[in-house]
Amino acid sequence: MDYSDYSLYWGDIHNHNALGYARGSLERSIEIAREHLDFFAFTGHSQWPDMPTMPGERHMKWVNGFEALRENWPNVRQLTSEANAPGEFVTILGYEFHSSEWGDYCLYYPGDDGELYCADTLADLQAHARTHGCLLIPHHLAYPLGWRGINWDTFDPSLAPVVEIYSEHGGSERDRGLFPMIRHSCGGRTTDGTAQAALARGFRVGFIASTDDHLGCPGAYGEGIAAVYAEKLSREAILAAIWHRRTYAVTGDRIRVEFSLNGEVMGSEVAASGTRHIEARVEGWDEIDSVEVVKNGRVMARGFADPPPATQWPERMKCRIEWGWGPWADLAMERIMDWEMSLEVDGAELLAMMPCFQSGPFDPERRNKVLEMTPTRCRWRSYTSRQQAFAEQATNALVFEIAGSPDACLQLRITQPAERAISRTLGQLMERSAAEFTGGFTSESVLVHRLVPMELYETSLALDDEPSGDGGTDYYYLRVRQANGHMAWSSPIWAAGSGQ
Repeated sequence: MDYSDYSLYWGDIHNHNALGYARGSLERSIEIAREHLDFFAFTGHSQWPDMPTMPGERHMKWVNGFEALRENWPNVRQLTSEANAPGEFVTILGYEFHSSEWGDYCLYYPGDDGELYCADTLADLQAHARTHGCLLIPHHLAYPLGWRGINWDTFDPSLAPVVEIYSEHGGSERDRGLFPMIRHSCGGRTTDGTAQAALARGFRVGFIASTDDHLGCPGAYGEGIAAVYAEKLSREAILAAIWHRRTYAVTGDRIRVEFSLNGEVMGSEVAASGTRHIEARVEGWDEIDSVEVVKNGRVMARGFADPPPATQWPERMKCRIEWGWGPWADLAMERIMDWEMSLEVDGAELLAMMPCFQSGPFDPERRNKVLEMTPTRCRWRSYTSRQQAFAEQATNALVFEIAGSPDACLQLRITQPAERAISRTLGQLMERSAAEFTGGFTSESVLVHRLVPMELYETSLALDDEPSGDGGTDYYYLRVRQANGHMAWSSPIWAAGSGQ
């Protein structure tokens, strides 16, 4: 089977709220997830059997959070079941297990009636998962051993076909590169805990991302999203795709990735003792900086997007509209800014749209929400603040794919917090960005980024490779990076040589 046999779905299967030790109601989390995701799992904080005591009784935060989930577990099951709507929006029942010694895992039930099982050890939890057909996916792998990093000696790949390599904690693909783990008290990223270390040990695990967001905001931009190739949008199909490793991880931008070896999709195991034909197709939401084929932990090939000829107008282009900023923290002018905005195009068509709505600041009532989307118009409501902004990026954004001539006009209207407008032709925006402030110095602003032509956000590569000389199994995966820093990682494909 190839990628034409599947549809690509986006979700978050590691997310928290007040039914645990995070914030916000489960009803709010489901509402936000349904707005922009295909599938969602609330994974409440449930237990930490080897939890240390902490200075000033700080460990009671966890203790109280676990009790909140236990008291509300029947309601969690009911709301999860009621929200599940095959073909429209899928929910999965699960919860999170902490451990200093064995690492953290999320457990996912195949149905609606799973119990909140409290295990004394990881082996106990694994036995429960095996009995009930549960997935058991580890996360923030690369923290140091003994500090909630993964313990590969106790890892069971038969229960964990994929591992979470990116979330708000940072990235665990490897010990170098972007997205270090700096936001929590568990230390930095270690070599032995990485996904590459697991692959080097022979574990056949795919890659996935999710937010681990603690502000009750599933799919929060920049904190990680799961991509799944499934036969249809149902709980059974999504879980089957994860079991078969037809998954990949993105940091925020919903980069489309297709990666195959001898025609087999990501997550496959292939008998390939002869020449191996590798193909990759990538469509980003910003200029593609690089596409790397990683073989056995090392980059074996690197591709780039080629700019179009200067005389050629692109068939399609992407336009990022970003808003927020405002006074920096030293001015102590903390505020939440509410926005009402609309975009209209004349002589062009809006083909697609991607939301880039972050989690902070937490607000139980406010929403980042697209209110209307047609081929010529989009209207939305938003709010921004430097306070609680994830990674100190105090902005939200929408990205549009547009088809139109150089003379087509883009009209952006801001009605709140101030009456402002930006009007440009696509030809002008292909040359330079446009900005508008909502007031005098320290006020918020809006930026229409310079357009990205399709030739710079779409690319493909094809190459042949030979088996390694030892006759064993090689693994390959794709690593993608955009110019704005957002990344994607495909699940690996394993190719057995003549010795296997």
